[in-house]
This record gives sequence, structure tokens and C-alpha cells, in this order.
Amino acid sequence: MRLVLAVAAWTLVSTFPQGKLFRQERPDSDLVALRAEGKFQAPAWAVRQVLLRGFENERISPYLASRKVLHAEGCQEGAKDLPGCRKVWVYERYEPPLMSPRDYAFRMEVAVDDVDDGGDFELRWTLDEKHGAPPEGAIHMKRNTGGWEVSPAGAAESRFTYRIDADPGGSVAGWIVNMANKSQVPSVIAAVEEDAKKLALTRTRSEGRP
Repeated sequence: MRLVLAVAAWTLVSTFPQGKLFRQERPDSDLVALRAEGKFQAPAWAVRQVLLRGFENERISPYLASRKVLHAEGCQEGAKDLPGCRKVWVYERYEPPLMSPRDYAFRMEVAVDDVDDGGDFELRWTLDEKHGAPPEGAIHMKRNTGGWEVSPAGAAESRFTYRIDADPGGSVAGWIVNMANKSQVPSVIAAVEEDAKKLALTRTRSEGRP
């Protein structure tokens, strides 16, 4: 007989200007998975562009010290990375304060991209060493799985769901990691909205609309 572990329910943790943050207990760890959902005051196409270049923004990818594309697939002519590719394998190293450096190799893929036709956008990632493992010199993350789902909610708004389930590895206490993630997720979401609003405003001005 196969033992099936019960999946814990999502519990509301907090609210923030763009939406709500939930947590889910894991049966095998004292670290929790997080899910945020709500609405951006920015169109879906602008949010998509910001997310595909999130690694360029230190507020969206805080403490990112280095990044290297290991492999890419489904690329437009001349593209070797997001946003021109549908799937990339990447090595990243982070240097957060008061902690040893962390790194990992992961796969990020555009699972759905129908925004230009009024549909949804979905970006996913998970650890994947198929095209190279992290070198020695940092603590390797044990788990990092997550994604964004974005859908239009009118011409100037969009709905989102953000999920993250990560284990930074090492000996950091779980409650410290959980507390840091709880505060960081709303900050990342606010940064995405801010940049998406700026991008939408720039397009409006370039098209000469009021």
C-alpha cells in the first residue's frame, strides 16, 4: 500500500497593496511555500516584459551577483537568453547580507504566452543541472521552484499569481528564511508593478496618447 502525504492548506499570511500572501506548510521541511495573488495596476504585456528581464533589476532579483546562460531553446533569430528564448538553463549566484553566498543551476521556461492575443502569460522555473552543475565555492540551494501567472484585467490592469518554494541550503534557521521571504515577496511584486507602469507610460507617450 502506498503512503500518500496530505497536502497542507494555504493559509493567509498578510495583505499588501497589490494583493494577498499565503503560506503552505511542507511535510518534509520547516520551510514554507509561498503564494501571492492579486492585481497589478499595469497591463499584462508590460508585466510580461518586466518579468522576462527580472534578472536585470536588483529589486526583482535582489542580491544577484552573477548570472550565466548555460543553454537556450526555442530562441528567435539572434537571441540567446530571455526574452527572445522560450526556455533557458541558467547558473546564478547570490550574495545576501549576513549569509554565505548561494548558487544554483535552474531551468526557466515560458510555459504560456498568449498576451498579444488577449490571453495569459506563465513563467516557470525549477532546479535543473541538465546543462551544468554549480561550481564549488558557494552553498548550493536545495530547492527553488516557482513561477508567475499573469492574465489581462482590462486595458491597464492585470491579475497575477506568484509562487515560490525554496530551500537555500546550509544551516540557516528555517524561521529566518521564512521571515525574510515573507517580507521580500511583497517588495518584489511592488517592484514589478512599478517598472511595468513605467513601461506602459513610456509606450503611451511614444504613441502620442494622453
